[in-house]
Amino acid sequence: MENAGLWGFLMPLFVTMSHRMIPLFSGEAALARTIWRPSWVLAVLAGGSLVHGLLAFLQLPQWTWLVDAPMAAVATMLAWRWGLALSRANRLIAMMHLGYAWLALALLLHALQSLALLAGAHHFGLAPTHALAVGFLSSLTLAMVSRVSCGQSGRPLRGDRLTWAVFVVLQFAASVRVAADVLTGAYSMLLAAAAALWLASFMAWAWRYMPFYWR
Repeated sequence: MENAGLWGFLMPLFVTMSHRMIPLFSGEAALARTIWRPSWVLAVLAGGSLVHGLLAFLQLPQWTWLVDAPMAAVATMLAWRWGLALSRANRLIAMMHLGYAWLALALLLHALQSLALLAGAHHFGLAPTHALAVGFLSSLTLAMVSRVSCGQSGRPLRGDRLTWAVFVVLQFAASVRVAADVLTGAYSMLLAAAAALWLASFMAWAWRYMPFYWR
């Protein structure tokens, strides 16, 4: 069920949403000259996600690198092509691009872990999964909902200092959670720190943005 939910639903949903919205929002913010979103990249990412999930279901994690590596390459190319280097000019857009960059990192970690399993070694634990879930999914959720909330409430489409601080805290939460599975000697301490940072981030976000809705 976990594999089906992550690779069969959330990943295809988020890569499709990113394919549609990140180039559009970047273009609206004049960070991109053209909206570049060919259909083949979506096929690679969404289709590759389904194949990864199927291989995991069949208990063949040592072969997921066959789709993880191409997906990581495509995600890295998209992050650059969509304007990651230029996004610092607008914090709301930068949040989306940085959140998307986690996808490339997560897929690279999944590919490396799969290759390690193929070689008979075990590395990274659940770090690749948490890079995907906490890094990519959580970051992009916060970024997208912040941008849409500002737009639909008639506010400036630029993140304020608190929104940016909340996002930065979330990046620390994701990094610490990934590190917990790599630095296993400090697992419990890092796990607690990641949970506290994640909760603090979204609680602060709710405190800032909930008034947008009830007004």
